[in-house]
Amino acid sequence: MKNRRLFRLFLLTGILASALNTVFIITLDLTVPGYNSMTQYVSEFGIIPGITSKIVPAWWIINGVILMLFSLGLHKSIKKSGRFSFMGPLCICLYGLLDSIGSAIFPMDAAEMTFAGTMHTLVSFIGVTAVIFSPLALAGRMKKDPMWNRPGLLRFTWVTQIFFWLIYVVCISAFAEIYFTWCIGILQRIFIYSADIWIIILGCKARQSDY
Repeated sequence: MKNRRLFRLFLLTGILASALNTVFIITLDLTVPGYNSMTQYVSEFGIIPGITSKIVPAWWIINGVILMLFSLGLHKSIKKSGRFSFMGPLCICLYGLLDSIGSAIFPMDAAEMTFAGTMHTLVSFIGVTAVIFSPLALAGRMKKDPMWNRPGLLRFTWVTQIFFWLIYVVCISAFAEIYFTWCIGILQRIFIYSADIWIIILGCKARQSDY
């Protein structure tokens, strides 16, 4: 019973942290002077001199730890189905570890000339790549769990997977300066907000599960 309550707490904190993450970014977009959310990366908040460069990395670490704990609660809430059942929660765990905590440890370098800047790009890329495959990794496991095998939820999971792939390709094109470079900031935010929504919905469903 104690473990069940602990895992449910992990799920709740993941839900709240994801909602807060979206609100946090929007607040920074509206209040940081001289910042252009259309063209600038969210990671740039971590290198803007002043209080922002202290608050943002601290939040990334907190959010990353919460997502890692959330992934444990999610893993516990869905019936295991095969030796690779852990892959779905692992994708979310890596997202928190690499894209969030990793971004705090290795701050962005606008010129991309430092070791930290190179590592920032690498860990963030791996973390984001991991989370975009989480719907695919979870779909098969959902089908084998009566509590999760719902047509609406499975449909939403596949729609989310397709959307993640599309926005991922578009963001990579913008990052590589091929297309959409004029709105890379907005594209990145669309991805982050959609990932937050995905985690919130997973958390809400997991808390309804009888495990």
